[in-house]
Amino acid sequence: MASKPEPQKNLADRLLAALQQDEFVLYAQPIIPIAPQRDERLFQEIFVRFKEEDDNLLPPGSFFLILQECDLLPYLDRWVVHQMARWVRVALSIKPDWQVPRSNVNLSAQTFVDPEFGEYVRKYVDDSYLANGALGFEIAWDDAIEHQESLRRLMAELRPHGCYFSLADFDGSEPSFAMLKTFAPHFVKISSETVNPATLADINRQCHLLECKTIIEHVENGKVLEHIRLTKVDFGQGFEISPVQPL
Repeated sequence: MASKPEPQKNLADRLLAALQQDEFVLYAQPIIPIAPQRDERLFQEIFVRFKEEDDNLLPPGSFFLILQECDLLPYLDRWVVHQMARWVRVALSIKPDWQVPRSNVNLSAQTFVDPEFGEYVRKYVDDSYLANGALGFEIAWDDAIEHQESLRRLMAELRPHGCYFSLADFDGSEPSFAMLKTFAPHFVKISSETVNPATLADINRQCHLLECKTIIEHVENGKVLEHIRLTKVDFGQGFEISPVQPL
C-alpha cells in the first residue's frame, strides 16, 4: 500500500478495524416492478453505512473515498457478501419457507479485478442459499469499460452459481449498446436524471432486444414515475417508490 498522510492512515486503520468488528450497517432500497415479471420475489439494492456517521463523527459516505484511496474497498465488498450470507441464514432459520430476495451488491473496480474474489463469493453462495438469483453484483458502467476482461472473467465464473449482474449509469448511446452486447448483463440501470425522457422508450426497447431487463433509478417524484410507467421499463427505484431502510 502506498504511503499515506498520517491522519488518513489512522482513519483507514480505524475503518479496517470497524469492518473486523462489524461496525458497519447494511441498508436496502426496494426495486419495484413497473411491468409484470415472472419472478415476483422482492428485489433490492444494498447500501452500506458506517455507524460513526450516525454520531456525526464522519461525513456521510466519506469513508468510501478513504477506503478507495487506501485500496481497502475489497475488504468492504467482501464484508458485505459475508453479511448478506449471514442475514439469509438467520432469516431462514427463523422462517424456513421465506423467499430469499434478489439483492444487488455494489462492487468496486478494485474488487472485481481481484482474481480471488470469485472464489470467495462461490463459497458463500454455495453454503448459504444465495444461489438461484438471490445475489447480484452492480458495477458502474465506466468501471466495466475500463476493466472489461476482469469483469467478463468474473461473470463467467459466477453465473453458473446463480449470481447475476447489473450495469449501472448506462447512457443509451450507440457505442454503449455495442459494448452492452458483449457484456450481456441481466439488468441495465438507467438514471432518470441523465437520460432524455423522450429517448427512454427506445433505450428500453433496445435493451429488451438484447435480453437485458431495465431498471430506472432516481425516481424522485410522481411525474417521473408516471412517465416511466408509459415506457414499459421493467423496474423502478427511487424515493418516490420507496426510501432506503435498514436491512
